Amino acid sequence: MKKSLLVPVIFMMAASIAFAAPHIYEKKYHGFTVWLDCERHGALAFYYELDKDEGDISRSSSFKIDNSVPSTCQPNSTDSYRKDTVDPATGLWDRGHLVPANHMDNSLAAMKDTFFVTNILPQQSTFNQSSGAWFQTEKISECYRDISHLSIWGGFIYGQDTANDFFVTTHGVATPDFWWKLIYRHDTQDFIAWIFPNDKNSTAADINKFLATIKEIKERVDFVPDFGEIEQFPDEKPEHSWSVSGTQTLTCDGHSTDMS
Repeated sequence: MKKSLLVPVIFMMAASIAFAAPHIYEKKYHGFTVWLDCERHGALAFYYELDKDEGDISRSSSFKIDNSVPSTCQPNSTDSYRKDTVDPATGLWDRGHLVPANHMDNSLAAMKDTFFVTNILPQQSTFNQSSGAWFQTEKISECYRDISHLSIWGGFIYGQDTANDFFVTTHGVATPDFWWKLIYRHDTQDFIAWIFPNDKNSTAADINKFLATIKEIKERVDFVPDFGEIEQFPDEKPEHSWSVSGTQTLTCDGHSTDMS
């Protein structure tokens, strides 16, 4: 999907959309932006950019409430989502990062910002961890960032399934039924996108089942930040996800990098 254009990063357009609805709150952090739904008490979408990985700041593990954001616009607890109230048939649930800490390890301030609960939502553990499709998208980003500047958008479909809303009482937030992500590679002007069910069937091995078009995302998602000029290609979808192999050392497009 090579495009003869570059994607302008237009936060002003995204912000104008965000503030058109009074319940959407835009928060700019160090290195990334999150749009929050103040009726649902959690995030709707996020955006960040990646360049060559030159950071090695150690990961923090201290989750925290963001006191600069209205309390109604974020989960009300930093506690684990591994609760007795969860149906065991669904497996374990994690505090899933929207923007991963490892992608912000070039800045201590940005690293710390990824641990605000505004950047955290309930995520099924298999989907989130090493065999999961979401983790695979993070590996793709981590490897290809050393080849090209990347723009990354993502977000959520809360949906109508209340059976997985295990954390409304404990954290004040419903569980998104789907997570989506779009990655744009500036050197080849290609993009790739997915819509993933937030369950244990979203594995790295099956990642190609969840490929999506921009049109599909915009039709299913309540709020989408501005994608710039790639919105001119609403029906584009690759046949497969960008290739990346390895665990600690990643290889993609003839390039190798360390997953740290």
